Amino acid sequence: MHSRKSTMRPIAVVAAPFVALIVSAGIGLSAELSPQEKKLVEGAKKEGAVTLLNPIFSDRTGELLGKAFVQHYNLGPNFKFNNLRKGTGQTVAQVRQEILARKFTVDILLVSAPAFFDEAAKRGAFEALDSAYWKNHADLSKTAGQYSNYPYVVVPFAYSFQPVWNSACPGMANFSADNYNDVVKADLKGKTIASDLTKSITYTNTAISLAEAGALDLKTYWDKLKATDPLVEFRTEPKMQMVITCQRPVDMWNLSGRVYQNVVKKTDLAKTIKIGSYKEGQVMLGNQAAVIKGGPNPNAARLLIDFMLKKEGTDIFIEGEAMYSFMKGYSPPPETKPYVFDLTKTRLLGLKDWVGAGKTAAAVRDAWQAKFQ
Repeated sequence: MHSRKSTMRPIAVVAAPFVALIVSAGIGLSAELSPQEKKLVEGAKKEGAVTLLNPIFSDRTGELLGKAFVQHYNLGPNFKFNNLRKGTGQTVAQVRQEILARKFTVDILLVSAPAFFDEAAKRGAFEALDSAYWKNHADLSKTAGQYSNYPYVVVPFAYSFQPVWNSACPGMANFSADNYNDVVKADLKGKTIASDLTKSITYTNTAISLAEAGALDLKTYWDKLKATDPLVEFRTEPKMQMVITCQRPVDMWNLSGRVYQNVVKKTDLAKTIKIGSYKEGQVMLGNQAAVIKGGPNPNAARLLIDFMLKKEGTDIFIEGEAMYSFMKGYSPPPETKPYVFDLTKTRLLGLKDWVGAGKTAAAVRDAWQAKFQ
């Protein structure tokens, strides 16, 4: 476990050639397709489109993923790849409404929402998958304590909240963070951010997981955080801007991908925006994916699931978002390596019961709200 502050480097110069390489590598690979993929390709060509609903993929990532998907399976220039991005709650609400109304516009739901996926699978709302690639993810996903339910629900990737700070801000030149006490020190008063648990199930699940693993006593820790006079904020994007502008130079829970995406836009930030990890353990928030039964493009949807589970697809969204894959033996693209921790050298935390966590979520949120609002 270690901070990666000394390994960060500008990446925009090398990102473009890498993107060109991974996208062009997708062309003409029919000889490398599994029997399952070969069965789906012709159906996908006839359908001519696929819609992926998710809260994560940026427009850039969606564009690159779509282009590579079409090229990898030779789906033709008229195939339409729709990356539909909404908030976590909005994605789940839309799919729930479509299932209830039996009117479908979306093919795949991709989001961190284990309880919803579990209940929907029980109700027969998802198509059964026949993937040649899920077996490469299943073991590490289980080791990391993630929820999956194959053949209906798989986990293409995960993210994890990490400490992020700006070393260029006043008083931050010598700051580093590799444990939870580092981000609530007394000299950080007026410099911290408290992530709003009342608006995020992933923040709430992170807190529950840390308590369940014995990594943090939440009441004691929240007292320490409160003493730093934190600013309460929900979304990771505005929190990252607060760090960049020195409005709040330390955020205990942000995403490595947000750092990476900002460095792509402005390479000088690689010298000042730093990422740490927590020796107490990193809570892995697996994003589940399922093909919605009744969706307009079932063949293309199942084919896209396979693409996201194989290296060619994984490389693209890992490069775009700097997240974590549970693929056996996987090494992230060189551009993103400085921005992610090594899964094999990090204590990975999940939940013993992701579905049942909802029963304790309200109490955890209420306790947090009583402290910070």
